[in-house]
Amino acid sequence: MCKYKKPISLILTAALLVCVTSCSQSGEGNNGADTSDTVSSSSAPQSSFAEPNVADIDENAETGTITWLVYEDLLSSMSGMVNLFETRYGGSIEQQMTSSGSAYFDKLGSLIAIGDSPDIVRYEWRAFPHGMSYNMYTPLDSYIDLDSELWKGVKPVAEQYVYNGKHYYVPNSLDTNFALNYNNRVLEENGMEDPMEMLNNGTWTWSAFEAMLKQWVDMDSDHIGYNGVGGMIFVMTTGTKTIDITDGNIVNNLKNENVNRCMLWLENMRKQGLLGASAEQQARGMINGYVDPGAAFVDGNLLFLGMNPSWAYGAAKESLDKAGLENEMKFVPFPRDELADTYYQGGNTIGFMIPAGAHNVKGALDWITLNRIEETDEDNIAGAKALAISDAKGYYPKCANADCNDTSDSRDDKNRHIFTDEENAEGMSTCPSCGEARREKYKVVWSEEQYDLFMEMKSTDGRFTLLFDNVYGFNDDVSNLLIGTGSLLDAPVFEDESYTNLVDTLYNSVESYIDFYRNLMKSGGGAVTALPDDNPAG
Repeated sequence: MCKYKKPISLILTAALLVCVTSCSQSGEGNNGADTSDTVSSSSAPQSSFAEPNVADIDENAETGTITWLVYEDLLSSMSGMVNLFETRYGGSIEQQMTSSGSAYFDKLGSLIAIGDSPDIVRYEWRAFPHGMSYNMYTPLDSYIDLDSELWKGVKPVAEQYVYNGKHYYVPNSLDTNFALNYNNRVLEENGMEDPMEMLNNGTWTWSAFEAMLKQWVDMDSDHIGYNGVGGMIFVMTTGTKTIDITDGNIVNNLKNENVNRCMLWLENMRKQGLLGASAEQQARGMINGYVDPGAAFVDGNLLFLGMNPSWAYGAAKESLDKAGLENEMKFVPFPRDELADTYYQGGNTIGFMIPAGAHNVKGALDWITLNRIEETDEDNIAGAKALAISDAKGYYPKCANADCNDTSDSRDDKNRHIFTDEENAEGMSTCPSCGEARREKYKVVWSEEQYDLFMEMKSTDGRFTLLFDNVYGFNDDVSNLLIGTGSLLDAPVFEDESYTNLVDTLYNSVESYIDFYRNLMKSGGGAVTALPDDNPAG
C-alpha cells in the first residue's frame, strides 16, 4: 500500500438519485449460476458520477470507524472477522441495512449523490461493468499491489475485472461456484468409471462425459443424466466467455465458433435425452433443470447435478446419510473441451469495494487487507481442512434439557448451560450442570482427496484456469435474454430449443443493450439518456 497524506476528495456531478442494478439472483434455476447472495434491480441511472480523484491518505493513520451498506446482517454472519478488525486494527463498523436487495443499490446511489457514501460495500455481480460504468466505485490501483506476496494469488482473476484500465475490484477469495456432483456408490454399483479417476488420468473430457450420460440413461427409463445449471458453464470450458470485457472492449461472443460448437453439442445431447428430464419423465413428475441438492440423489435416478459444491455437496450428503442410503458423494469440474488449450472452469469471487466518495478509505482498505490476510493464513487453511475431514462428533452449543437450571455464568436466559470453548475443545459430551447427554449435531465429513480438489478448483495455482463470464454484469434485460427459461444459453439444454434459431432471433437485442454500455465505457461515464427499449428489434 502506498502512503497517503490527505483524505480522498471527490466532486460529485450527479444530483439525481442513481439506481444501479445488480444481478437477479434470488434462486438457482437453469441460469447457470450460484444465486444465493446477490441483489436485484432493473432500474437504470439517468446521470453518472464524475470519476473519483484518488488523493493520498496517511497509511499510518488510525483505522477508525467504517460504515458499510448491506442487505443482510454481515455483523452477525462475519462476527469473527469483525472481532479481528477491532482487536488487530482498533477499527469498528457501523452497519446500514436496506430492506431488500433492490433497495440496496438504490440506497447506494442516493448516498453517493448527497455526499454521504458508505466506506465499503460487498462486491455484487452487477458491479462489473454496470456499476463501474457510472463511476460508482473508487479505483484501487494506488492502494493494492497485485504483485505483492499477499495479492499475487488473485492477480490472474483480478485482471478479468479491469474496467477502462483500472482495478475497481480485487477479490480477497475465489470460489468454485460450479461442479458436477455425483454419488460414486451408484456408479460403482452399475460398473461405471469414477470421473475423479478420469480427471486424475487426464481423460475427463466432453466425450467421456457424453458417454457416461448415454450409458446411464440407457439403463432405465427413469434415469436422468444431468440436471442443474445451464449452458454458460459448459461454454466456459472452451476458454471462451459468452460476454467478455477485455482491452477496453465489450465483446459479444454468442456467434463465436467455440460458443456455437458447445451449444450445438449440448442441444444434440438434449435431443438424445441425456440432459434434463424428458417430456415423458416430466409427465411422471420428474424434475427438469434445477433440483434441490438435498433431494437430487435420494431416488437414485440422477447421475450428475451441476451446482456449486460449496453447499450442494454437503446438502446432498446430509440427505443421503440421514435417509440411511449408501453414498460416497463426490464432485469434479465440468469436463474439459478436447479442443481447448488447457482446463478452463467457471468460478466466482468474494470481496469488497470502496464506493465513490467514501470518507474513510484508510479504514476500508484495512478491512479489505484483513480479509485477504485471513484467507491466505497458513494456520487458517490447515485448520479449515482439519475441520472438514474430521469425523469427530459435533454437538449443539446449548444443553438440550429444558430443566437444566444452570447457575453458572455460561447459561442462556432459560438457564440452559452454554458450553464454553474450553469444554468444546475437551470434547465434553454431557452437561456439567445437569448431566444431560449433549445432542449431537450432524456434520458433513469430507474425504481428503475431495477437499484437496475443492481447494485446487478455487486456486490459480492448480490445473484449472478460472473464468468469470460477464453475463450478469449488465442489467436484467441482458441476463434474461441469456439465462433462464426460453433463453439463448439454457433453452437448448432443457427446453428442446434450437440455439441457431435463438441466436438469429435474439442476437441483435443483446447487441442493442451491450452497445449502451460500450458507449458508456468510451465516454468514461458522463450523461446518460436511457437504456434501449425493453424489446428492441431483433
